[in-house]
This record gives sequence, C-alpha cells and structure tokens, in this order.
Amino acid sequence: MNGAPLVIGVGNDAFSDDAAGLRAARLVRAMLWPQVRMIECGGAAAELLEAWRGEAAVVVLDAMSSGASAGSVRRLDVADGPLPAELFRGSTHGLGLVEAVELARAMKELPADLAVFGIEGADFGPGKRLTYPVECGVRDAALRVTEFVLERWGVAPPGAGSAA
Repeated sequence: MNGAPLVIGVGNDAFSDDAAGLRAARLVRAMLWPQVRMIECGGAAAELLEAWRGEAAVVVLDAMSSGASAGSVRRLDVADGPLPAELFRGSTHGLGLVEAVELARAMKELPADLAVFGIEGADFGPGKRLTYPVECGVRDAALRVTEFVLERWGVAPPGAGSAA
C-alpha cells in the first residue's frame, strides 16, 4: 500500500445525527494521526468520487438510517457487493454514498480496498448535538475503525517504535 490510508468522514454538523460520520472520523484522526489522512465531506456522490480517486486504502464513516438501534455500528466491505441502499435511506446527501460506490465500481475507479462503517442515527433534523446513543456509537465506530486500520493495513499506532 502506498501512502497512509484515507479516512473519509461524511455528514453535516448542522443536522444532529447526520454528523456521526464526521465526528467518528475526527476521533480516528486524533487517535492515529499522522498514520492516516482524513478528509471531511458532505457526502454528495461527486464529492466522494473525487475524494477517493486514486486511493488504495479507504474507510468511509457515515450515518445510516436503516431502522436498527440508534448508535449501532455496522461495517460493510464494498468488495462483498453493492451497499444495501436501504441502510443509507433518508440521507441528507441526495445522491450519496451508495450511488458513489456503484458509479465508481462501474467506472473501475473504486479504491482497491474500501470499507464503509455506518452509524445508525436517530434524529436527522436541524441541530448541532448528537443524540446520546449516537454519541456512544460514534465512539464505538472510531475504536472499531482504528482497530480495523491497524490490523487490515498494518499501520503502526502513533508512538510505536522499535526498541533499541
């Protein structure tokens, strides 16, 4: 793998639980910087396609609205097939993550290794605060993504060095 893995946080800080992906990505960056790169985006398909263009190792964190328990976290490996559209229904992004993945797959521009972590939201209305279960889910997702990056891509934790 060339370069540091890319973590993409998707969402909007102005719409309560829609910010879950952004907040989780910020925590991952805090735990793994400078071993990962992180960008934030609103989640429009074109924005995502541009963000991961030419990348080999990518994790996307986004809020989902599937009817599962608020704050639950689900990992989806894009190599396993199309993302289930029903997991990301109700997105504030219009054409978003599901469409970006399938468009990139059709154009043969999908990152070689792309994993999506969804955090189940409860409230997508205007507001700057996450609901309590989603705040807990954000922390869980950040820990799971950190572990995933360390194990999957062999990234060393910050401060890890060889003993002399």
